[in-house]
Amino acid sequence: NTTDGNYAAIRSVIVDGEDYGTMSFSITFENVFYRSPRMRMHLTEGEHTITFSYNYGGNNYDQNMNINRNNLAMDQLILENIRSEGSVTAEPQLLTVQWSGNASMSVEGNAEAIISTDAIYGAKVQPGEELVFTFTPTKDGFSGAQLNGEDIPFEADGFTYTFTMPNEGTTLRFTFTSVDKSILGAVLEQANAVPRDVIDGLVPEAKEFFENALENAQTVYDNTNATQEEVNEAWSDLLDAMHLLEFEAGDKEVLLPLINIAEQLAERLDEFKPGTTEGFEEALNAAKDVYAEENPLKADVDEAYDNLQAAIEKLEFRADMSELQSLVDEANTLDPDDYIQDEAFDTFKSVLAEAEELLANANADQADVDAKAEALTRAMAALRKIPSKDELNKLIAEMEQKDLDGYTDRSVATFKAALSVAKTVAADANADEQAVAKAYTNLEAAANNLVKAEKPSTGNSGKGSTSANIGNAYGAAGVVSAAQGVTSQKAYVVSDTTVNFTLKRGSAYCFKMTVVNGNAMTPSFTVGNGDVLKTQFVAKIGNDYYYRVYAIGTPGQSTGVYTTLPGNAPVKHCAVTIG
Repeated sequence: NTTDGNYAAIRSVIVDGEDYGTMSFSITFENVFYRSPRMRMHLTEGEHTITFSYNYGGNNYDQNMNINRNNLAMDQLILENIRSEGSVTAEPQLLTVQWSGNASMSVEGNAEAIISTDAIYGAKVQPGEELVFTFTPTKDGFSGAQLNGEDIPFEADGFTYTFTMPNEGTTLRFTFTSVDKSILGAVLEQANAVPRDVIDGLVPEAKEFFENALENAQTVYDNTNATQEEVNEAWSDLLDAMHLLEFEAGDKEVLLPLINIAEQLAERLDEFKPGTTEGFEEALNAAKDVYAEENPLKADVDEAYDNLQAAIEKLEFRADMSELQSLVDEANTLDPDDYIQDEAFDTFKSVLAEAEELLANANADQADVDAKAEALTRAMAALRKIPSKDELNKLIAEMEQKDLDGYTDRSVATFKAALSVAKTVAADANADEQAVAKAYTNLEAAANNLVKAEKPSTGNSGKGSTSANIGNAYGAAGVVSAAQGVTSQKAYVVSDTTVNFTLKRGSAYCFKMTVVNGNAMTPSFTVGNGDVLKTQFVAKIGNDYYYRVYAIGTPGQSTGVYTTLPGNAPVKHCAVTIG
């Protein structure tokens, strides 16, 4: 509302950094000249910041105020009346929280839990509800923390994250990095216990090696940003340095620090790959036997030390399978009856079985686990939903309008055969879903595989002959002309889904977009303004681009699915309705 002259003129009202469209009270603003433009707003319960942009005395002002039920006035603007008009009941939204397996989680707040495991938490939460998540490391402290791929503040011994539920389904993915320094700490404890006179009595080379290894190990231990590789290298080097300590020949005390380290590790053997623990207990017991002797031989001490050190260094931590487990859990929620039973579905079943087998392998390498997680993601992305008979009839109607002039006889014949089969299936009242799906995909493939017929060459009408070298007389001009003829086929995008379908709210679907005649082009993928579907790029394989969409809108909302190549207009492939 605007007043004349130097009167205050409210131009905009911003609440909590956003437009005022989500409020629950009626309030009146009045300037000092007693002209009262009124504005109806709805505020959720609690304190809010309102920014008024207005003109006074020919100058523009932005003024902020915090309001609650008891606020009254501010400068030229007066909050005249605040009255409750009831609350708007919002539907609870789905919240999914995932976290890596090196942390435990607890939650405080009002939520209707749906699933709660060691790495996944799902609940129905009322919009505006505040939840407090507490994450605690299951082993050593955290060395890094991310939320949905972005770094977030954290404490090494655990931290809390406060989240206010929006009015839409939300997924929070927490990833924690932790470095195990327990072995390094045990080795440092024993190394620091070596008497100073023993160190000073070493030959210069051995003394320098030991002191450098000890100093480096302490630096790495104190470094909160140290990597696991740096930690492992530090304690391994320090063990080597301790082995160089020249005690008296046959002095069994050289074994004690290593035995103490090994006994701590013996309590945690289930954290290591079973294949790397073989021989560990035997080496530890042998070292204890030598240490128990009153006057052991130096050769026996050296052998026991070498065998036990080798057994310690052989240990490897088990792979982190939390991400693969989450993908397998998601894959097992898919209903096979909703998807076309084609090669992609067979691949998905095979990869899922391999992933489940890998989860049961305690000796699996981290690289194999990560690769299988990527393979399962791609296999899930390649699945295609079964079209209905109405969708098949729609495709038939579209294909019947296709102009077949200019295509090769063979590709046209294949197309007509696929069209005929599709019509037969559409007319068959007993045709099952798989028959409809096969007819649909075959007709779609036949249309995409129509081949342009080559135009006959007009030849040279002049007399005489021309040698092969004449073509080079035009230099680069001839090359450009030829290239222009080759690029006459314009690049375009083929979607694996071209029929409209309904996607249940909270569910996901993956599109495969194939770029044809445009190897260097990457399509942009859009689904309206983002209020109905949320998009995520999954992978690129050759000229195939995979995009996943999540249904976040309200039932009945619909939006189109579009791709755009550089320099081209957007192309609509289908529409998705929230169910």
